[in-house]
Amino acid sequence: MISWPTFLQLLFGNTPPVKNVVVGQYDDFPAEGLTMGTLIIGRQGTGKTTALARHLVEYFKLYQNRAIFVLDWSGAISDSILKLVLMDPKKDELLRRIVYDELGNPEWVIPMPEFSESYGGSYEEQVQRVSGNLAKLAPELVRDAPFLAGLGLREIAPQIFRILSAVTNEHGEPWQVTEAKRLILDPPLTKLATAQFGNKVPEAKWFMERMYLQLKPHERELRSYALLALLGAIEPRAARARVGFYRPGWTPREAIQKGLMVLVNGARLINEKNTQHYLFTQAYSLIMAEINKRQPGNPDDLPVALVMDEVYSLLSIPGMAEEVGMLSPLYRSRKLELYVVLQALAQLAPVLREQIWSIGNVMCFAVSNFDEAYDVAQQLFRFEPLSAKVPPNTYLQKPVIETDRSQYLTIANWIQRLQHRQCVVRRFWSEKKLDQHVRMIPRTREVPSKPIDDNLGEIKENLLKERGVLVRDALEVINQRKLIVTVTKKPPQL
Repeated sequence: MISWPTFLQLLFGNTPPVKNVVVGQYDDFPAEGLTMGTLIIGRQGTGKTTALARHLVEYFKLYQNRAIFVLDWSGAISDSILKLVLMDPKKDELLRRIVYDELGNPEWVIPMPEFSESYGGSYEEQVQRVSGNLAKLAPELVRDAPFLAGLGLREIAPQIFRILSAVTNEHGEPWQVTEAKRLILDPPLTKLATAQFGNKVPEAKWFMERMYLQLKPHERELRSYALLALLGAIEPRAARARVGFYRPGWTPREAIQKGLMVLVNGARLINEKNTQHYLFTQAYSLIMAEINKRQPGNPDDLPVALVMDEVYSLLSIPGMAEEVGMLSPLYRSRKLELYVVLQALAQLAPVLREQIWSIGNVMCFAVSNFDEAYDVAQQLFRFEPLSAKVPPNTYLQKPVIETDRSQYLTIANWIQRLQHRQCVVRRFWSEKKLDQHVRMIPRTREVPSKPIDDNLGEIKENLLKERGVLVRDALEVINQRKLIVTVTKKPPQL
């Protein structure tokens, strides 16, 4: 007679070495438990991207009034989602709800200015968001040089941005962060802008006139050096066109109200790290600024999904990673459904690696690093204190009990050798109910494999054109920006 473990070995080829594992085909996460957060980890080629894309597309089709934001470092998840949508019978309807934002495209750009009334909220909130992003992108500068770099990013940068948001053209549109260098390097322009528009931001006006403009040129250069260096990330043409144009191509508020899926693809900027970090951080901060407006526990708010697929600017930079680590436990009451996708735990900043296990749902495919597989084993499986390593030979003997390290070593070896599309899942059925068993999925669900009739590249370009502008047109608008001097007539003398 064939034993159950032997049957599983013959059927699936890789049996779980622990008791608290149920082998089954259900590989999805219940919608009621997604606010607990979801971690998907596995080496390249294990099938995690396809599994996540299928889950997101099904979720998108089922909940037509819920927004999904996908921050995609490599472009793989964006392509997988679009391919699945193009295979769907209702592809035209689904495509109308998709915003495709390709960072670094040389011809078309989806504008995302830092300051805009379309985002909602005050300009002061936007100023604090932008200056906070810069400080988080360079935590070592703030820490190691607090009186130069730290002062420049935490004190001078907000005042410069306040002046920028106060300066408007004839259409009432504010200047953008692309003009920050002009204010820093051109004191006469700064003096003129402050005098003409500073009454809108009196605190910034006082600071610029009484402190910043009174500094000696050498000291002013030292204090603004870090700010100038970070602003260099937006100098490439496509980045400058994106953050300098006057109107946004999409806003988080619109996506949430209309139930849109926003795909932010950063594949073109993989070799431009600083620019990629800046633009991903900007997109993330805009989304979170909208989520922060929600009242905790408001039953009228619908869940919002935020997917971070190996976005190094958010996961490996300590300043951003610390904030990401707090999202899952703190934003559950605001209906945020966080997804973090990794190839290895080594991609995380140390502070986030300590916090990542506060995420409730976990889907683990094969992991390359044995130490990381051991960490996963300790987090997902409980220690069985009565597990026998060697059974007794006679009734007078006692079994040799397996130690905790021995148990986890065995599980880690098993996790490391999971086959293609095999995974281990811990899930929450709802916010209050944890699945009592860890699930071993012998093979994730199939996705359609038929060839698509449409050209994926053309679909992407069409989606870009729907909300984008030509890079050259955006740059022309930015380059023509100048300070309009208002001349106040003096009253006639008697």
